[in-house]
Amino acid sequence: MALNKPKIVILGAGYGGLMTVTRLTKFVGPNDADITLVNKHNYHYETTWMHEASAGTLHHDRCRYQIKDVINQSRVNFVQDTVKAINIEEKKVVLANGELQYDYLVIGLGAVPETFGITGLKEHAFPIANINTSRLLREHIELQFATYNTEAEKRPDRLTIVVGGAGFTGIEFLGELAARVPELCKEYDIDRSLVRIICVEAAPTVLPGFDPELVDYAVHYLEENGVEFKIGTAVQECTPEGVRVGKKDEEPEQIKSQTVVWAAGVRGHPIVEEAGFENMRGRVKVNPDLR
Repeated sequence: MALNKPKIVILGAGYGGLMTVTRLTKFVGPNDADITLVNKHNYHYETTWMHEASAGTLHHDRCRYQIKDVINQSRVNFVQDTVKAINIEEKKVVLANGELQYDYLVIGLGAVPETFGITGLKEHAFPIANINTSRLLREHIELQFATYNTEAEKRPDRLTIVVGGAGFTGIEFLGELAARVPELCKEYDIDRSLVRIICVEAAPTVLPGFDPELVDYAVHYLEENGVEFKIGTAVQECTPEGVRVGKKDEEPEQIKSQTVVWAAGVRGHPIVEEAGFENMRGRVKVNPDLR
């Protein structure tokens, strides 16, 4: 029996974190290491279902399940807390409510929306990122429809939804939205022709990297269901009133909208960058016993 068992800390209970934990408990004996899993929520959520929860075609509770139901609680110490920083030199993880020492660290904190420095996106656009952002977006969209007929002066911007990004997430969300909007129109007595769904994509094509035949099918289907595409058009600014978009060397267009959804890419969690792992390249050695 090891007198000083190495401490293995896994940050994040996404796919990577949970797969690491479940495999470690199979291949590492209980006397060989102490395993700790850290996550800010007590549940895991299906990232690939967030577009459905955001549109309201799938309830958010069906997109998540309890971590305790997945891990072996007799082998894994689960800590529900938020990671604030990683101190590489001291081999320490700083949490909102304490600290953890580690011998081996696995980082699976996921990604955050990439705004590419576009003014106002972070403050005024809705990301499709997690359970909370998806729930907020769904409720916001429903509020716009519920409010439309209660105001003396009808506001078209309440029924205008702009989606930035025509990659996989953007197109999936548009598909769910195209299915959800007729239901909302029926529920709140709104003519479907009054609703605009606009997709803005800076790249020259929808779903870059996909088979052109599949791309044409997706675009045709969405256009038949009321989605407008502005391809080769970049979002230049996001404000409380909507977005300013434009093609290169052309006069920008202002689109008034109370619902701007940003689905144009993600980047790694900032904590990884702040910790200085880039500076560790070439200095990290792999323990052959853990291969």
